[in-house]
Amino acid sequence: MSTPSFLPLDPYLYRADAPHAGGARPLSQGDVFVSIPLLRAAKPNPRHEGQWVAAVKAGEQALGMLTTHPCSSRSRTTHRLKESVSIAPVFRAPAGFEPPWAGFYEYFPLPGLKSGADYVADLSAVCPVKSEFLVGRRISCLNVEGLAALFHRLSLNSTRLDRIPDHFTSEAERLSYEMTLWEKWANARGTEDGFQAWLDEEFSGQPREDEHGQPVAGTEEPTGVSRRAALRWNYEEIEAELERLLSES
Repeated sequence: MSTPSFLPLDPYLYRADAPHAGGARPLSQGDVFVSIPLLRAAKPNPRHEGQWVAAVKAGEQALGMLTTHPCSSRSRTTHRLKESVSIAPVFRAPAGFEPPWAGFYEYFPLPGLKSGADYVADLSAVCPVKSEFLVGRRISCLNVEGLAALFHRLSLNSTRLDRIPDHFTSEAERLSYEMTLWEKWANARGTEDGFQAWLDEEFSGQPREDEHGQPVAGTEEPTGVSRRAALRWNYEEIEAELERLLSES
């Protein structure tokens, strides 16, 4: 099986050697954190037959990547991160594993992640981590290309289907748009709360254009769909709506 060239050399929207990267941007899929407790596979307890013990890796060498989509990692009612989320351990890339990152489908490459060195997220060793331990520990966020590559790698690792369907990029764009708007909201209001309810409200629609192709303010017509549903196709209009709202508050 060949490996598709679907892994960008620079997959980061934000990246720093030390936390906290991304500022007020809500924590999301593909974010990498440092100094978090990573649970390793349990082993038999040598002192007590029938009991098991699990080691925990911690400290500056304990890096991990949030692997689950916000729809799964966040509460459907509060939209806050669930008590525990799924984290893939991150460590230095194995010797010889380099662009175009052939094989090792369980590894998601993170080129130049820290101090210029290449790292990987081990998708086969995902473990639960309490969300509270992620706060202030982020060192990178993925850009649209990085997210699309992660979606593809997750699918490739789980199914070995060597395809690159368009919906990977489409969903990466939609998720990135949502997080960018949420980041604007959090920066302006000092809280993440309230944004998701606003996103679920009706999209006011695109304004009509004048003879010069310029939008005419106040000519929008109700669409009957939420901003969330329209986000993929009407990002600029929804961003403008948000900026007007934030400027008035």
